[in-house]
This record gives sequence, structure tokens and C-alpha cells, in this order.
Amino acid sequence: MIERPNILSPKISQSTWVVDIERASISWSNKEAKWLFSHFFNGDDLSLFSIDESLLLRLQNFAKSQSDGASLQFIWPCSDTGQERVNCIGTLISLGGNHKGVSVKVQSLAVNDTAVVDRVSGMTCSSFDMVQCFNTLPMAVFDGKGVSVEMNDSFSSRFGRVEKIEELFVVSSAAHSMIDMLSNKSLLTQEIRLSTLRGVRWHQIEVCYQASSDRVFFLAHDIQEERDHEIVLYKLNNYDPLTQLPNRNLLYSQLERALVNARKRGLKFGVLSLDLDGFKVVNDTFSHRVGDELIQQVAERIKSTIPQSACLYRLGGDEFVIVQEHATGMEELTAIADTVIKHSIKPYPVSKMEMMITASIGITCYPEHGESIDNLLKNADAAMYRAKSISHNSYCIYDAAMADTIRAHLTLGGGLRKAIEEEQFELFYQPKIRLSDKATVGAEALIRWMHPELGMISPDQFIPLAEESGLILPLGEWVIRRACYQLKEWREQGYPPISLSVNLSGRQFMQSDLVEMVSQILEETGVDSRYLELELTESMLMADAQQTIEKLHAFRALGLTLSIDDFGTGYSSLAYLKKFPIQTLKIDRSFVNDLGFDNDDDAIVKATIAMANSLNLKVIAEGVENHSQVEVLNGYNCEEVQGYFFARPMNNSDFSVYMDSHLMGQTTLLAVH
Repeated sequence: MIERPNILSPKISQSTWVVDIERASISWSNKEAKWLFSHFFNGDDLSLFSIDESLLLRLQNFAKSQSDGASLQFIWPCSDTGQERVNCIGTLISLGGNHKGVSVKVQSLAVNDTAVVDRVSGMTCSSFDMVQCFNTLPMAVFDGKGVSVEMNDSFSSRFGRVEKIEELFVVSSAAHSMIDMLSNKSLLTQEIRLSTLRGVRWHQIEVCYQASSDRVFFLAHDIQEERDHEIVLYKLNNYDPLTQLPNRNLLYSQLERALVNARKRGLKFGVLSLDLDGFKVVNDTFSHRVGDELIQQVAERIKSTIPQSACLYRLGGDEFVIVQEHATGMEELTAIADTVIKHSIKPYPVSKMEMMITASIGITCYPEHGESIDNLLKNADAAMYRAKSISHNSYCIYDAAMADTIRAHLTLGGGLRKAIEEEQFELFYQPKIRLSDKATVGAEALIRWMHPELGMISPDQFIPLAEESGLILPLGEWVIRRACYQLKEWREQGYPPISLSVNLSGRQFMQSDLVEMVSQILEETGVDSRYLELELTESMLMADAQQTIEKLHAFRALGLTLSIDDFGTGYSSLAYLKKFPIQTLKIDRSFVNDLGFDNDDDAIVKATIAMANSLNLKVIAEGVENHSQVEVLNGYNCEEVQGYFFARPMNNSDFSVYMDSHLMGQTTLLAVH
């Protein structure tokens, strides 16, 4: 065994040898080195000495990354057992051509005063033994100045050749801070990002400093996958996977912060509840895949139109919320709603179709419309439902009366299915008048809910509920069947034939078997299809123009009359209008109200009638309520009108009385165009 004096003997201190890195052997040694190795190795041929694999790997990495003359500190195991070691310094040299070697010189003995206590097992072992004990976890030893002394295979394969501890850290100053902290306590544990051969990754490090040997023992555990997993879980819990928008969890977090801030500083903030109009129709008709694609595009468009200071959240389905902190007042919030509505009317290119879908928005502002998060959100929903019930693609500001509307909305929703099963509905009929001779030539069927407790309920209150729940399909089928049976009854009662029009909802029109269902009802009732008219809206027709054209031609093949209801309020293309097999345009009441008083409305109505005449389409104006409107429409050559000026909607018995007085005296057979 080697003597272990405090001062190296000349034979040891002058020991020098050369390692041939490529051949993994000792290519030359002086006599002092031969004396040193002879204590542990039989024979004088040192080329047969087996170099430790981890040390050889470190020397190879050193040679690849450094130029001749570079130096490296390491511990040399003098025996196969690894119990005898010397501290060495190696200098990179050339052995000819690209052949590299390391000239090794002994600096000191790796004596037992470098021993440390393994805090896991409680056993005493040297620094070299300690490093080699850890095969799977990367471990290294540095001196008090952060210079590398030793490292195991796992450490070098992960971090490469590390000369100084600073090289491990993304921010080098973190190493100095760590060493400073170790001066006050012997053990430090923390999570930090380290530079590895695979890039920057998160690690949990345990660092132990031994003052007696001035050594830093560094153990690293890669936790990047755990961090990635935490990020994935955070996103799953707080972000909508379809749109990548923050979800309800983050909405409540922001609103809680906004509420605390607003109360403390006397500020305002706004909440806008947004719901798409008729989105369920898209899912049911075109599949959820198409619906998902549409939702993604809607989210992107809303996000691009709202101010940068506003945050957009998706709560699920077609429900969104916009939060505007530090709002100056209601004017700022309505401006946001106006912008969203303005951009929502532009078509969305989805699955080789151009789809249109509008939005209804409810607005609340703290503290005027609620002093808690739940109240603000609930009241914003109430305002949104009011906007949806009045007209799509609009917004409403909350007022206290809307709370009653929400309660009624929920009450009606619970009884709607039962009402369909028990046929609590009744059709009312409003006459259509031919202006040229004031003859009644048709009627529009309008549904009413005759609630056993609440009395008559208008369609504005329950049709949106039916749309949302999907009950519009059985309800719509009931309306068509009842209308056809009514035509049959009038015929059997001897009344002259008149047309009867029925409104189709967007979801009903998208029903895949709608044409077959109507055909079956016509056959079942024996009604002449010429007297059944279907009214459709512009937005409904433009949802999928190509499919619309095919379905409309199928209806025409049955002999039905087709009409565009509320013409002028949608956004249909005139290029498509001439492709649709439509017979009638129905001018919306909003253009009729101010006829004779508003030049713009006069111009729109006049142009619409002229265009319809050029396309051989019949024109009906609805909402006619006074004589001056009749005169203007007559002057523009409008063919038919409908409104309170002539008659209100009537139930079956009242309409029979009306027909007795208006139809029986007519001598001309009423034809349907």
C-alpha cells in the first residue's frame, strides 16, 4: 500500500505518465510512475493497466472539446479496487496527426480526510466512493471554488464535460448564490433549470458542502417530465382544449381579482355574456366536427376584434364571456358588443361551406348590475336571453325586470315537452290581402301556446326554448301537419281555396328528412301542395347555399310555394337569390313602419319591389297598420299585404267567421302563384 504522509514523497510527486486516449492505454511513464503503479500492479508494462471507464470517457470528451495545452483536474484510481487514488492534473497533447493524448502529473494523494458520511446509509466513504455509489442519478464533486473534481457516468452523459459549476446553471450567478448559501448551511435542496446536452431542463438538486475537505457534492434529478405533466394538467384544468381560451376556472379567478381591485380603488369592470344564435342546428345538421371547426373560427374572430385589455373565455358549447377591467362606463362596454356583432355577420368558411352564425350578448357592469361575481354573471345571462328573444345578433344591457324573464324562461322550458305531448298548442291565422281588389288570397299560420295555468303564450317566449332544446323538430312537424289538416277542413267546408303559409325554423330547415316528412303529411291529408307555402329566412338559406338549393328544388318538385320571410334583414347574396327557386319575397315590417316618413325605407321598399318584379317574384309587405302605408305600397305595385290594418291573427273559429264574410262573396277562384 502507498504510504500516506502529509507531504508527498518525491517518488510520488514526480510521477508522470501519458494516456493514449484512442487506445485507452498508458503509452509512456517515467520511473516514478512505474514505482507508484508497482504497488498495485504486477509487472513493468503499464500499457496493460486497465483505465477506469468513467475516467476514460471524461478524458475522451475533454480531448474532443479542447485544444492542445488545455488542462483538466481529476482523480486517478491506481488499482482495480479503486481504494487507492491520487489527485492529478492532465494536459492535452498531440501524439502525432489527429492522435491525442493526456500528459498526467500527480498533484496530491486522495487521502481519507476527504471522506464524507453517506446521509442515506450512515456509512463513511470517500468522495470517489460517494460518486461511484450513484449509478442512475447524476452526481459530481466540486472544490470550494466550484472547480470540477469528479463526476459519475450518469452526470457526464447528461451534462457533458463540466469544468466549473457555473457551466451547469442557465444563469451563472445562480451558482455563486448557491455556494454562498451553503456557507450558512451544509445541505441545500431546490428546483432549478440546468443546462444539459439535451438543452435547458428542470432539475431538483441536492447540494452538500463539506468544510473540512472544501468539497461540494452535487446530486441532480431531472424533473422536466414532471414539470411538463404539471403544465399539461394546468392547461386541462384551466383552458378550453378546442379553442385554447381560458375556461370558467380562470374566469372566476380574474373576476375575483377584479372585484377586490374595484372595491379597493372605486373602479368599474364589465361582463359580457355571449351566446351564438342557432348553433345547435349546426351540430345536429352538419355533425359536431363541423360545429367544432365553426366554434374555433368564432373564437378567433371575437378574440381579434375585442380590445387587448379585454379577456375572452369559453364556458362550453357556444357560450363565451368577455371581461373588461377598468371600464370607463357602459359606453365602452356597448362599443365592444357593437364591434363583436358587426363582425359576426361575416360568413365563416367551414368544411367547404360559407356559414353564417350570429351572436346575442348581455351586458352587466360592476357595481350597477351586481356586487358579487355570481350576480354579475347571472344578470349578464338574463340580458343575453332578452337580446336573443327580441332579435338575434343584438345586445341588451341588464335591468331588474330581466330576472323575472329568466325565471319565466326556466319555468316554460320545463313544461314545453309536456305541452307538445298534450298538444297544448293552437294555430292562429292572419289573412293576406291582394291590394288590387282587397281580396283575401291566403293566410299565415301562427302558433300559440295555450298554457293551462299561464294562458296564451306568444311564440317569442317559447320558440327560442324549443330551438335550444331540440323540441322545435316535433313542434315544427305538428305545425305543418295541423296546417295541412286545416286546409283540408276549409276545403271540406266549401270555402274557396286559399294558400296557407307556415314558418320554418333554421333547425327545422336543416332537418335531413324534412322533404320526406312534408311529402308524407301531404299524402296523409290529401291536400293540394299548391296551397301550402313555406316561409324561410335569409340567414337560414345562406347557412349552406348549395344544400339549400337542392332542398328548395325538392320542395318545388312537390309543388309547394316558397317564400323568403323578413326580406332585407339578412345578408343574402343577390347572386344566390336568382338561383333559389323562390316565388315570393316578404318585406319585413321594420321597412314598412315608416313608409311615407322615412326616405331610406321608401327607397328600400321601392327597389325591392322593382327587383322582385324583374325576377317575376311576388311581393308581400307585412306589418301594414294604416291607410298611408297601403297607399304607398299600392303606388309601388306591391301585390299583397298583411297586417293589423286588415285583420289581426285569429283562431280557427274566428277565422271561419272572417272567411264567411270575406270569401263567400268572392266570385273569382283564388289562385296561388
